[in-house]
Amino acid sequence: MKYSVFTLEEWFDRYEFKVDHLLGSSSCAGMTVNELFDLTGETIDFGKTRLTAAPVGGLPELQEAIATWYKNTSPGEVFVTCSSTEAIFLLVESLVGAGDSVVAMFPMYPALYQLASDIGAEVRKWRLRHENQFRPDFAELEELVDETTKLIVINNPQNPTGNVMSDEELRRVIAVADRAGAKVWVDEVFRGITVDSNPATASVRDLDQSTISSGSMSKSFGLSGLRVGWIAAPKEVLDSLWHIRYYTTVCAATIDQQIAALAHRFRDVILARNQAIVDENFGVLQEWMAEKHGIFDWVKPLGGPITFPKFIPDVDTDEFCLQLAEKYSVLVPPGNYTFDAEGFIRIGYGMRRFGEAMEIVSGALDEYF
Repeated sequence: MKYSVFTLEEWFDRYEFKVDHLLGSSSCAGMTVNELFDLTGETIDFGKTRLTAAPVGGLPELQEAIATWYKNTSPGEVFVTCSSTEAIFLLVESLVGAGDSVVAMFPMYPALYQLASDIGAEVRKWRLRHENQFRPDFAELEELVDETTKLIVINNPQNPTGNVMSDEELRRVIAVADRAGAKVWVDEVFRGITVDSNPATASVRDLDQSTISSGSMSKSFGLSGLRVGWIAAPKEVLDSLWHIRYYTTVCAATIDQQIAALAHRFRDVILARNQAIVDENFGVLQEWMAEKHGIFDWVKPLGGPITFPKFIPDVDTDEFCLQLAEKYSVLVPPGNYTFDAEGFIRIGYGMRRFGEAMEIVSGALDEYF
């Protein structure tokens, strides 16, 4: 099997360590180990850590800490992975095959649907349309799901639009899936970060224990250097992917898992720190979008630290974002190349120096137009 080019990650890999501003990053602002220790009031004595492999499903202390973020999920229903990317790989490889169909929100983080296409499944795009404020169309969902559908895959909060599905909407998705005998999988990497005082999103696992949730230390936690993710799912789902793990990483790194467990025990403190940064940056974003009302048609995000504004004039987003990276040292993913959505760009507002980066983009827009 040949894998498609992962265009979003390829774009970041091309420029991430060369530019001054990662304006398109979907992660919250990172921190040092000492900053994490100061924030939590606890430390880890790494000198006593035995550098041996961890259990395949994860360190028990991390499984237990993650399970407390769900209402009805036991530690045994948590499977720790090397980043959410591995979680995605394991779920797709174990649950989908050639001849199956997968219904995926679109636009969306490419790995969530592209892997299924690469292994021969039919990917049906459940489109979030800008003209509908990125709200889901359930009549369309009903038309897309049939007896071949094995998975309905969504983000909540959604990447790149910042859309949020309510509990009622999630229950409607679950009902559609149940009628077709399909699984619902919600990628919840932005869970815990709200926008403009909107309520926090519940996990789909809290609504129905037959569903699948995936998470990460990278986005809402801002700890992308740990490369730790997880899957929360029924035991039969985890059993189906266990043997595939032996062909990938076998287990996540022990030290990374120790730090992740500490972060989860103090996740309220960490999420509050990151929420404060997002709140401040969102104020800057709103003012900036108001000033650029003749350039962008903006649907305000409802959750997570990302937004997906649409250009009003015709713009080659690949070319514009290429200029931002190479001439202005600002990295923004172009909607066309990275999300197959020409006319849009993804802006992340969870990082430090956000206002500074937006001023640079203002100058680039003045020159471009």
